[in-house]
Amino acid sequence: MTVWRITDGEDGVESGERASPGAGIVELDTALLHITASTTAARLVLSGEIDVSNAGDVARALDAAGGRSPGDVHVDLADVDFVDVAGLRAFNLAALDLHESGRMLVLHAVSPHIDKLFATIGWHSTPGLQIHCGPRA
Repeated sequence: MTVWRITDGEDGVESGERASPGAGIVELDTALLHITASTTAARLVLSGEIDVSNAGDVARALDAAGGRSPGDVHVDLADVDFVDVAGLRAFNLAALDLHESGRMLVLHAVSPHIDKLFATIGWHSTPGLQIHCGPRA
């Protein structure tokens, strides 16, 4: 089951109050994947596993994030433990779409094994894709 909801969030807005439209955070919760999306910036935080069952959700979240801001889309993958080819393809296609408008998909805190998958398939050099590997807790 997929659940979308608006929760308390950014800009110091308390529960029940809204400073302006888009001051909250939209979340996707499934058994495998949690997506937190800023409604005021092109930023996503993903945690869990990305596979064929939820790659469409990831693609929709990336598209929505790109629509919120004219700049690059940033995705934090620090808490993503697994990505299959369907998930990699969602990132690849989003990067190509963003590249057409002069923007980039920037993946942050990508684990070494996911980075290796991008390189093995050859998608690490996709136009519009920037992969940052970093320390993971």
